[in-house]
Amino acid sequence: MPAREKVKLTPEEKIIVYWETIKHITDLNRTAELKAGLILSFYGLVLGVIFEMATSIETSFKFNVPIIIVIVAYFFFVSRSLFYSFKCFLPQIETKYDNNMFFFFDVITHFGDIRAFSKKFHGLLENDQALYDQLGQQIYVHSLIASRKLGNVNKSVRNLVYSFIPMMLAVVAVLAMVFVF
Repeated sequence: MPAREKVKLTPEEKIIVYWETIKHITDLNRTAELKAGLILSFYGLVLGVIFEMATSIETSFKFNVPIIIVIVAYFFFVSRSLFYSFKCFLPQIETKYDNNMFFFFDVITHFGDIRAFSKKFHGLLENDQALYDQLGQQIYVHSLIASRKLGNVNKSVRNLVYSFIPMMLAVVAVLAMVFVF
């Protein structure tokens, strides 16, 4: 079997790999935000229905300790789920890294005015090693943000699932009290 030759990427192909990687990670960030938005929308709908039902329940309904415990447990999980969903939308920008010409905040705060930035950016494009280093740092930072966002979405979904248990218990208990007793 012949020895395989090592494939060497051209500078253009390397740039494409870097940018496609950044695009992929950015899409993961968007996906996490979309999921968090869907969870928030779902809770808006569910809590609206619960509020509507609560206002229409007859006044002779009596709360008891088990129902109160179940309702408190439900709102505990809902609150945690909402917290993690909102946390997904809050940017967790790390500022302890080197200045980077591909990070929007650094562009306007560390590289001078528009002409100075443009000149420095052109210089970066002339230096392949520095360019790859800056792009690699961006991939790392985007990956860190995506990891945190997806972690928060997972926690939110987990709490959403947990909230169904006390919700179902509360619904069964209320229906039993209204229609049986």
